[in-house]
Amino acid sequence: MRLRTFHAANMADAMAEIRKALGPDAIIVSTRRAARGMVEVVAAVEAATPPPPVPDPRAAIDRRPDPFSLHRAEDDPVEALLAGRLAQINTPADAPEETRHRNAFARQITRALEYHRTPRRQVERLVRLAGAFEGGSPSDALAHALSTLLRFAPLSDQPQRSIMLVGPPGAGKTVVTAKIAARAAANGTPLRVVSTDTLKAGATAQLEAYLRALNQPLGLAANPAELAKTEHGGSRARRAVIDTAGANPFDEGEMTQITRLIAAADVEPVLVLAAGTDAHDAMDTARAFARLGVRRMIVTRLDATRRFGSLIAAADAGGLAIAEIGASPFVGQGLRPIDATELARLVMHDYDHIEADQLHDEAAQ
Repeated sequence: MRLRTFHAANMADAMAEIRKALGPDAIIVSTRRAARGMVEVVAAVEAATPPPPVPDPRAAIDRRPDPFSLHRAEDDPVEALLAGRLAQINTPADAPEETRHRNAFARQITRALEYHRTPRRQVERLVRLAGAFEGGSPSDALAHALSTLLRFAPLSDQPQRSIMLVGPPGAGKTVVTAKIAARAAANGTPLRVVSTDTLKAGATAQLEAYLRALNQPLGLAANPAELAKTEHGGSRARRAVIDTAGANPFDEGEMTQITRLIAAADVEPVLVLAAGTDAHDAMDTARAFARLGVRRMIVTRLDATRRFGSLIAAADAGGLAIAEIGASPFVGQGLRPIDATELARLVMHDYDHIEADQLHDEAAQ
C-alpha cells in the first residue's frame, strides 16, 4: 500500500488533490488540522492495482454481437409481433420523401425498443412522439420522445432534505448510500449516513466498511422513533443519506414499515431499482413506491444488463424522474446523472446506421 500526505486549505481541495494523484479508489487514512489553518490528509492506495477506468455501459453493449442477427421472428413471439408491426409501417414506393424518412425512423426505433423488451404501451407512445421530430438521426428522434415522456432530475450535492433510499431487496441501496456519501465528502459537503437496516446479518458491517475509508461514522435507527430522534436532534443541520432494508413491494407489512420510516422524518424517499428486471415487474414496483411519495429513482447495474426497457417502463408507470445511474459495484466508481440523449443512445447504440429496409426484411423473414 502506498501512502501520501496532502496539505490543502480545506477538505474539498485536499480530496480533489487526492483523486487527481491517487485515483477514485484512494482510502483516507487520517485527517488533522495543520499549521496556519491548513488541512493535512494522509491517503493510501494499493500500489500494484491502478484504479480501473469507469465502465461505460455503451461500450459493453457495442462489444456484443448484433442481437437482431441471433434469432428469427418465428422463434420469438416478441419478434413475431414486431415483424407484424413493422409491416404496418412499410412505406409505399411513391410516398413523399418526408413520409419515407419518418417511417424509416419509426421502424428503427420500434425495433430497438422491442429488443429492449419495452412494453407495448411505451413503444407506441415513444414512436408517436418521435414522429413529430424533424431531421437528425433515430437517436435524436428517440431523445426528443424520451424527453417528452420522462423526467430527469439529478440529485443535488446539497439536498434540501435528507435522502432516504428505498426499494426491493438486492437493488444495491447500501452501495448507492456509500456512493452518495463519498461524492458529498469529495465535494466538501459531507452528509450524515444512517442505516435502518439493523436486522439483516452483515448489513451495517458492509456500510461501516465503506464509511471507514471516509473517516465517517454510521448512525443507526432500528425503528421510526429512533429515526425521528436522529433527524430532529442537534445534528439535523447536516442532511443525511439513509439506507433502508429491502422492501417487497407486494408485501403490505414491509411497505407499511417503509411508510412509517418516511413519515418519521423530513426526508425525500428515492427508489433504487436494478436495471434488467422484467419490465412489467418494474412497472408494478415503481407504482407501489410512488404511492409512498417517491418521485425520483436511481437505476443500478447498467453494466450487467443488455436491455433497458424496464428503466423506461418503470419511470413512465410510476411518474418517477430518473435521477442517477450506476454502472459499477465499486464505490469509487460512483453514480452519474443521465439525460434523454444518453438514454436514447443506450437504447439505439450502433443501430442508427442500419438501413430501415434491411431491418424490416430481417424481422419479416
